[in-house]
Amino acid sequence: MLRTEELLEIKNQLVSMKNEILAALEEKVKSRDISEHRDIGDIFDDADLEQLREFNLMLTTRERQKLKQIETALSKAERGEYGYCEDCGQPIPIGRLKAMPFATLCVKCKSERECLEGSSSAYIEEKG
Repeated sequence: MLRTEELLEIKNQLVSMKNEILAALEEKVKSRDISEHRDIGDIFDDADLEQLREFNLMLTTRERQKLKQIETALSKAERGEYGYCEDCGQPIPIGRLKAMPFATLCVKCKSERECLEGSSSAYIEEKG
């Protein structure tokens, strides 16, 4: 079970992560507005702009997933349910939570899921 100061430290880390993502998204929106008001360019400029939009869309999807994981972790912390593995119910070690504050599985259960599902789902939770 997490001590009060550990939980507070992790909650602050989650809020900081959330604020960083929101600031980055706000910056992307501003840069997109600027790029849409540019002068007419040649076909290469248009291709570069389209590629940049696709890249930003992928990042936005990934950031949206991460925001959802952060919000879920903060909600669990408020309800007193934070820090427990969703599969086995055991406490997730503090070291794992400090490294990955939105982790929902202990290392053992995460490894078992990866073996069953493949490693593609690991990227979403762990790197998401």
